[in-house]
Amino acid sequence: MKRSTLLFNLTACLLIAAAAAAQEGPLLRYADVHGDRVVFTFEGDLWLARTDGSPARRITRHDGAETFGKFSPDGALIAFTGAYDGGTDVYVMDAEGGVPRRLTYHPGADYVLGWHPDGKRVLFRSMREVPGILKVYTISVDGGMPEALPVDQAGLTSFSPDGKSIAYNRITREQRTWKMYKGGMAQDIWVGTL
Repeated sequence: MKRSTLLFNLTACLLIAAAAAAQEGPLLRYADVHGDRVVFTFEGDLWLARTDGSPARRITRHDGAETFGKFSPDGALIAFTGAYDGGTDVYVMDAEGGVPRRLTYHPGADYVLGWHPDGKRVLFRSMREVPGILKVYTISVDGGMPEALPVDQAGLTSFSPDGKSIAYNRITREQRTWKMYKGGMAQDIWVGTL
């Protein structure tokens, strides 16, 4: 009797888990909000939604993946990380959709973090100088050469409203799956004046 009850319970648990997994789809990730608009990544593309609950619409349709969409301070542009043609670079496009314009051209992966408060430069991180060491840079929305910020290493980074200071994590772990971690990769927030 106990064996059949155990087998029944195990089978029921497996069926429930399989049903839950079948209903679970790709995650909505990397959201950014500006006013009443939200840009986020879903199914490897950028989507735009309104905060009123109206349906979201896809604003990119490239074979490569687009992530980390960030609105410019005035909301007119979206900077994002695009994994196109074998590279991972910084792109910018009109906030309502359109043709992306590539800003970085380096074999190292470049990941968008945000914008400088002046709205003329995109903030991104990359291992372009030293493998294994993330550094942060800005690049003009018109293109050109990136400018490194005077920080030895940084992951997530954000400017103060006046653009004269930054807050940053020296280690990046937003892709990690652990919770309540207290070990050597625990995040500290550093603040520095530029």
